[in-house]
This record gives sequence, structure tokens and C-alpha cells, in this order.
Amino acid sequence: MKRRDFLHSSLLLLSTPLLPGCGDSDDAPDNGGDPGTDLPGNLDDSLLDYPRVLPLPFAHGVASGDPLADRVIIWTRITESTPSADAIPVHWEVAATPDFATVLKSGAQNAVAAHDWTIKVDVTGLAPATSYYYRFRAFNRWSIVGRTRTAPADAVDEIRLAVVACSSYWSSHWSGFGHLADRNDLDLVLHCGDYIYDFVDEDEEVRARLDRKDINDVDYRDWLNLDEVRRRYALFRSDPNLLRAHQQHPWMIVWDNHDIDPGFGNELDSPIDPATSTCTLADTARAFHEWTPTRPVKPDGSGEFVFVDDGSYPQPADPLLIYRKLAYGPLLDIVGVDTQSLLPRYELPVDSSHLPDGAPSLYGRRQFEWLTGTLLASQQAGTTWRLINNQTWFAPVDIPDVVDGIPTPKLGISRWADYAQERAALCRYLRGDNPASLRIRNNVLVSGDAHGNLGSDVIEDNALLGAYLPGVPLPNPRGGSTPDNLLAGYMRATTGALGPVSGREASVGVEFAPSSMGRGGADELVTNAAGLEPGSPLGVVGARALELALIAGNKNVQFVEWVDHGYGIVSLTSERAVFEWWWQDKLTPDSPDVLGQQMVAWAETDTAQLIPRFQDQIDAVTAHGMAVSATQGSRVAEPAPLHGELLIPR
Repeated sequence: MKRRDFLHSSLLLLSTPLLPGCGDSDDAPDNGGDPGTDLPGNLDDSLLDYPRVLPLPFAHGVASGDPLADRVIIWTRITESTPSADAIPVHWEVAATPDFATVLKSGAQNAVAAHDWTIKVDVTGLAPATSYYYRFRAFNRWSIVGRTRTAPADAVDEIRLAVVACSSYWSSHWSGFGHLADRNDLDLVLHCGDYIYDFVDEDEEVRARLDRKDINDVDYRDWLNLDEVRRRYALFRSDPNLLRAHQQHPWMIVWDNHDIDPGFGNELDSPIDPATSTCTLADTARAFHEWTPTRPVKPDGSGEFVFVDDGSYPQPADPLLIYRKLAYGPLLDIVGVDTQSLLPRYELPVDSSHLPDGAPSLYGRRQFEWLTGTLLASQQAGTTWRLINNQTWFAPVDIPDVVDGIPTPKLGISRWADYAQERAALCRYLRGDNPASLRIRNNVLVSGDAHGNLGSDVIEDNALLGAYLPGVPLPNPRGGSTPDNLLAGYMRATTGALGPVSGREASVGVEFAPSSMGRGGADELVTNAAGLEPGSPLGVVGARALELALIAGNKNVQFVEWVDHGYGIVSLTSERAVFEWWWQDKLTPDSPDVLGQQMVAWAETDTAQLIPRFQDQIDAVTAHGMAVSATQGSRVAEPAPLHGELLIPR
């Protein structure tokens, strides 16, 4: 059952801001860099009907991603009204300061049609845990300056991550991306999938390019071919807030269904014949690698990176492989997984021989063994935290079983409801059913897909009756980003511990899902299902009923809110992980940032505390006598500058 259908059924049961763009070469110092051949490119912006936000040729800004301790991928794209040559020389520079007083690294690469005119460089020889600034030059014009940061190799006091998912251009003004861009203490932005969307949601037509809300418009309907998939990335990267969030921070992105589904289909009525689509899975995977700063991995399924040391384009040998690991010193290992491409709809072969006969696999044996082996090796190496950049809610959040072993029908809020045996296999492995007979602790899943805010323990047993004993659910005393969203969600006010004994020892980790960057929640679906006026407060009332049912029926759920949208912050130290849900009114440009909830997980069990602390459990900070107060990093890196004339996205 689709999530939308589930919510409909449950109801029966219960101005984009202006951005400074780049000036031309006369406004920025040359610093001795060789800009390459001055080709007679056509840079007349008025002749181009293509989504963009900055002047040509760097109309979609810059980005960086998948940082390691000594290297990082940097990205840009050359855009012309008409391509002026088969290959466009692009010069790049990396410096320690945003004024490029001393250029540390430089080189050149050709932009070519085969890569959709994108430039990707694996910059090597960098220092660990260091902020760098980078820029590109072509046609004697500079790009805007980007800021990136390498991973630490040794111990650091804190690692700060932002978490984003389900970023629908048409559904929101993306104020959250603007707030992310303004943060100067982040190490990395994690995107959990649905970085782009293939179609407009029928429940939420908030904005459109040039205000053209026309299902026949290429920027307001599903894609039909590779060029239109590429154009969709251009549309999303034409948003000033997203452009700035990429400019200021490195990202790690994994895909989900809307990123790679090749089939044509719209929720809004369309006269276009789906048979006219030529789009394939190979096309959507190809565009993902072209338009994101993703580091390629080897085609053998090992998850090991292909290192490109000569400045050439990092081309994946198998674009369908994206699972990979980023090492962040002894404090953290980050793994990105793929829980999408092996779904039956893509008709790819799936090896599920690691599971009982007949049980389906979402990972496939090769990825499952890579993931579990990576987590075990991380624990054996003494790394404090293991974080999985995941797509869809992993922990049970659905109709519960009454007792374990007697399953009830499931609604399918998460695809993991159909893969319960593989979920159980992973939980058993973390609990100690592995070659080393070792309990793997301090596991964090960050997730998206469901468009709701979730904080949960990770267990495989979703029975109402059992040994797992949670705290009492109560309304969240904090409000959301809009006046209607009072008592935003439900949380467990206590830990459920009986003195020094935890009632939640079965948990093998924690899950943090900070809603969506715009795609609709339960309030909008309830409003539409009931035929209410958009924005009706009864939509929030209906969402509250669903939230209460979910937290009451799923003992592992510690916090749930299904109305507000935004991003999350994870602050990791050797003592604890703090999780923050940050919300913005998606219908209002430049909406303020609101801290909706804050929870904590502890790196070590400590029963000597007045309120005992247990590993692999996520609790409201107030349950430990702490006030809800935003964390702040001690390291601040100077922002990458913006200069030049203002340009409205077009």
C-alpha cells in the first residue's frame, strides 16, 4: 500500500530570495591561474530557456562531496546558450583562504557533452580536518567560491552533521537549505535520498519555475529521457538556498526512488503517453553521478573507492553501485547504503542467499555482507560511532503484532515491512550473531522517505507484548514552525528504566529521521482526504491522531511528528550523540528556524547517574534532566563569499 493510501485509509479509521551571483573576471583576482583557452562561447543569458540562478557559464554554482582525510570531490557545470566547442577547458583552484592569496592546488579539466558539461575533480594531497576554498574559471570568468572540509584522521572533540531528505522543489521554498548554508560549524551534509523528484505531488503545488504550473511543462512533469533527467537536476540546483548549501558545505548523497525511477507517471493528470518515454535506469543513475559530487566505487561490490589522482573525471565503472564508507577518524565511520535499486520494480537480479529460503532481500547478499563486515570492523577498530546514511525508516513503525511470531497485516509505511527477515538478520548481527561474537554498539541510522519526524530505538520485534519496556508517551510540549502546530508530535517523557536496569536492552542502535525538506506530511494528506480547505487546522488534528496511534502501537518509537518539515543536526562526541529537529514553514520564503525537539544517545552505559544512561537508546534530553538547547560547534570556518550582481532564478 502506498503511504498516501495508508494515510487516506487511516483517516477513515481515525518569494524565493535574491542571491548574489558571480561577477566576471574583472571583479575577482587572477592569482596567476591559467584560465585556459579563451573560447568564443555564447554566454548570452537571454537566449537560454534552461533552469539556472547565476550568470553563465557557472549557472548552477559549485559543490563538493564525499570528503576523505586527504582528498575531496569538487564539482561545477559549464552552461552556455549554445555549446561553443566539443570540449571546454575549465581551470580549478583550491586555497586555504577565501581570498585565494595562496593557491595550494590547481589543475584543468575539459567539460564535455558526455558528462553533461559537468566538471568533477578528485582533489588530492589535502590536510585532514581542514576547511578549504575552491573555484573554477572558464571563458575568463570565475565561478562563485565554494567551501569544503576534509575528514579528520585523528581524534577530534566533536563532529557535526546535517541530515536532509526528500527535497521537493515544487513543495517548499526551502528556507531550511538557507539556514544550513548559514551554519559555519558543520563537517558534512548527509542527504538520505530523493535529492530530486520526478513528478509534482498532487497535494502540494507550492511553486514552479517561472510560475508555470502546467503539467505539459518540462519543469512541471515527470521526465521522458536522459536530457530531461539532467534538466531536473538543473531545476533543483537553480534554487538559491540549495545552491548556497552546496557552496558552503561538503555533502554525501545516497539515492532513493524519486532520484532513479525511470518510468513516466504523474499524480497530476497528464495528456502525455507514457510509451513515449525512453528513460532507463541507466539514464537516471548516470545523471545522478554527473550532477552530484559522489565519489565512484569499484565495480566488484567491495565498496572501495576508485581514486583518480590525475585530475581527470571520476567516472563510475558501475553507476548502480553507490554504497560506500567515509572514515571520520576514531570518533565516527559513515556508511551510505542503497535500499532502492534492488526493489522488484527495477527487475535486477537479487541474491538473497544470506536469508532463509524464500525471504526477499533489499540489500542483496553482496551489500549485506559489505555492510555488516564494515560495521564489525569499525567496532573492532575501536571507533566510537557508526552512522548509516539510509533511505527509508528501518525500525518498525506500522500496525504492531500482538505477540512476536504471529504477524498482522502491515500498511507499508516503510518498505522494510516487506523485508522483516533481513531487518532481523541485521539486528541479530549487531547483537553479536557475527563471526567475532561481538556486540556492535553505538549504531545510528539517519533516514528519510516517510516525510515525518522520527526518533526510535532499532529493534526487529514489533510485538505489543514482550520484554522491551519503553517510557510513557506524552504530547511534545514544544510548538512547530506555524501557529497551528501546537504540541508538535508525541514523545516519551521517561526512559522506561527500572533503576539501573534498562527495559530496552533489545535495541541495537538508534534511528533519526528529520522529516523532509518540503515533501508533504500527514496533515496535508488528511486535509485532502477529508476535502478540507488547504491549511485547515483540522489537518494538524488528524495528524496528531495518527502520531498517537503510531507511538502507542510501536514501543520502539520515542518521538514522532508528522506535520513539520526541515532538516536535522547530529552532534557527536566521545560521550554522546545529540539529535536536533529543525523546522521551517515550507510555504513561507525565509521562514525562521525552529528547534522542534532534541534527543540524546549515550556512547557508554552509566548506571551511576541519577537517571541511568544506556547505550543504543534514544531519549528526550528532558528525560535526563537536560534543557532543550541548541548545540553549537566550537570550530567556525569563514564562509565562502558571494559577490557580483543579483540574479533572480529563471
